Amino acid sequence: MKKLTSLLIFVGLAINVSGQEEPKNLKEAMDVAKAHWLIGDRERTRSNGSKQQVSYRWAVKDGVISFQVSQGGETTIQGVIGFDSISGKVVGKNMGRGGGVDSEWAVIEGKLIETVKGSRKNQEGEITSISTARSHRKVDENTMEQIHYRVTESGEMGEAWKREDGTI
Repeated sequence: MKKLTSLLIFVGLAINVSGQEEPKNLKEAMDVAKAHWLIGDRERTRSNGSKQQVSYRWAVKDGVISFQVSQGGETTIQGVIGFDSISGKVVGKNMGRGGGVDSEWAVIEGKLIETVKGSRKNQEGEITSISTARSHRKVDENTMEQIHYRVTESGEMGEAWKREDGTI
């Protein structure tokens, strides 16, 4: 398996396979990654069958994307994605009812990979650690595929989470 931390190609890292200069902002990073398709509104079906609305919007020109996830008309998760000019990485902060998590974005094998780390409070009030990866892939103009992966203790992306019916 590939280590996510060592293969970050999406955005302005020292690795520059296209011969272009390192991106200086999020728009340039998205240009390099060909990731502008992420902007927009989508409906997704969760593993339990419930529907969620997901919206990605430019909040600050060329610099910050805001996003929100809503279900039943109520916003359940919101956050921002931006470019950290010091580290040269695309990073995010997600906040929801259960707490907040940090994320880093990369392009690996043609998919946007979001690595998420943090903690959250479950329904019983217990705080649990989160370490997961999500791939985002454009299927067509109206459809985005999102697959969740486990992250091993060594930081490698592991197997995809499977639903109770065995599907990914």
